[in-house]
Amino acid sequence: MITSCLSLAGAMCFAACAIDEPSSADGGSGPDGSAPTRDGALVRDGSPLGDDDGGPTDNGGLADDGGSTDDPPAMVDECASPDTNWVFCSSFEEGNLDVWDDYDGNPAEWNQLIENPGPFGLAGNHVMRLRVPPGRGGTDLVKALPSGHDRLYARWYIQYEPGFDLNARNHGGGLFAGDRSFLGRSGNRPTGADWYTAWLEYSTSRHVMYSYTYYAGMYQDCVDPAGSCWGDSLPCVSGGAYCERPQHLPRGELTVIETGRWYCIELLLDGGTPTPSEAGANGTINWWMDGAPAGPFDDLWLRSNADLDVSFLWLSLFHHAEHSDEGVMYDHVVVSTERIGCLSAP
Repeated sequence: MITSCLSLAGAMCFAACAIDEPSSADGGSGPDGSAPTRDGALVRDGSPLGDDDGGPTDNGGLADDGGSTDDPPAMVDECASPDTNWVFCSSFEEGNLDVWDDYDGNPAEWNQLIENPGPFGLAGNHVMRLRVPPGRGGTDLVKALPSGHDRLYARWYIQYEPGFDLNARNHGGGLFAGDRSFLGRSGNRPTGADWYTAWLEYSTSRHVMYSYTYYAGMYQDCVDPAGSCWGDSLPCVSGGAYCERPQHLPRGELTVIETGRWYCIELLLDGGTPTPSEAGANGTINWWMDGAPAGPFDDLWLRSNADLDVSFLWLSLFHHAEHSDEGVMYDHVVVSTERIGCLSAP
């Protein structure tokens, strides 16, 4: 049985980043900083979810990738009985993309629901696959959350498909605060009253993950004489002059990611108390891979305006130039006011 261990682009405007793609404080309410255990089984009565035949449909429809295995465990959607703290949930068992707010026209060829055993080898399971057309560009999923929050957690499972080129420069996605028109913006420092964000991606030189973060207090790559300012990496994995602040260095050895493997990713974005400057700021970003924390990274100046809250989830893949045909797959997506946690294996 799979149970919850914890209570868990087409219109993008990225510019070329000057640094290597570098990819809160409270980790929950448990005594060891973890979130509390949550009862709730994905596998219920042994019956597969739904009666969809997995055949291809138009934009966002289901397509069979032939990845099923012999007699794997069957599942039902964890979103069928959501936790009261959950703001949004999609395990991609809806049969379409109607729960998302994607209106940038990503065609089904690149932005597609497919039948795939997913992280736990489950019969009848579906995942979201994002692939990018040749050359510069991206594809994504956007969720305008039903309400904004000062602090939110997100959890998703991600796999870089076998054959994915880990050396091709790319960006990921994450949580976002501000108006949707700022989504995907880069090259400028936010003011504290307009937007801030934390995306999770990886360094193309080291293949370790980090949060690529735009916020009012960013500093790591803001010396361009033309005034350009590129996102900080948390932890700072770029080395040299970029990593000026010891508190933003890696806390330990970072996991080198591999293709063809599912990872449980969790993210916390906490805007903190609005302040007019960096003095007294207490925003926090933290993220976890397979339950291991990378931070927290505290005392960040994320906002000066109390109305600037976390209001979007953005799952994306953006490539700067040529890249492999293979992309990324997502599954078990949840946004919550409390830490969600990873799912246990069958």
